[in-house]
Amino acid sequence: MLHPGFKSVRKSPNPIRTVAWCIAVLLCFCAPLLSSNTPAKPFQKWTREEAISILTRSAWAKQETFTRIVGGIGSGISGQKEIYSTFFVRFLSARPIREAYARLRQIQARYDQLDKDAKRDIDASLAPGLNLDVSRWIVVTLGFRSNDPSVELRIKQFLEVQTTETMKTRAYLSSPRFPQLKLAAYFPPKEEEVGAKFVFPRAFEGAPIVGPEDSLVTFELDVPGFDPDLRVNFPVPELLVKGVPVL
Repeated sequence: MLHPGFKSVRKSPNPIRTVAWCIAVLLCFCAPLLSSNTPAKPFQKWTREEAISILTRSAWAKQETFTRIVGGIGSGISGQKEIYSTFFVRFLSARPIREAYARLRQIQARYDQLDKDAKRDIDASLAPGLNLDVSRWIVVTLGFRSNDPSVELRIKQFLEVQTTETMKTRAYLSSPRFPQLKLAAYFPPKEEEVGAKFVFPRAFEGAPIVGPEDSLVTFELDVPGFDPDLRVNFPVPELLVKGVPVL
């Protein structure tokens, strides 16, 4: 059981800590998507900083930090007095997130300096992501980091042993018209950069789960040892591109 004293507070994202999340396997090339949340140029031209910004500070990526204060001078883990545990929640089904992962993979491989044949090989390695069909599904990913190694290990183990059936009573996606939409599928984390994957239907009885008229879409997860439950809000107006929610 994790420490019950964790409380939820929001902190400014730290790109240095989160750069480890930024090299992914499940990626794809997509046409440029123009919105106030993405650089106004093709993702192939994004800088590393711009790609990381999409994964950490855009409308499709949120962080929720729980903290526990340890009293006494020199107390805590490695002498630290504040224990933080941060959940990273992203819409992998949103094109900008996949574009950001793709660009970071390119930058890691020095794609811009490669010849045509080498670029073709990189493109082929990204092909599975290119074929990712999210027309019927909303995919939410969850990553986790803590400066307490024991907490990080326990959350890692928790996410690895869960199944779709066990997560159905723990994880929900909600909008004002569809509170606590049930999970369709759960995939434990395989790539640290992406994290665990939660799959929800885009529509229920023909009606879209999230529409332009909605105010929020919320990801909820009951995580043992954390009080209150993880609850991450995404303002729908920030997700709109040409009046349509992109997620």
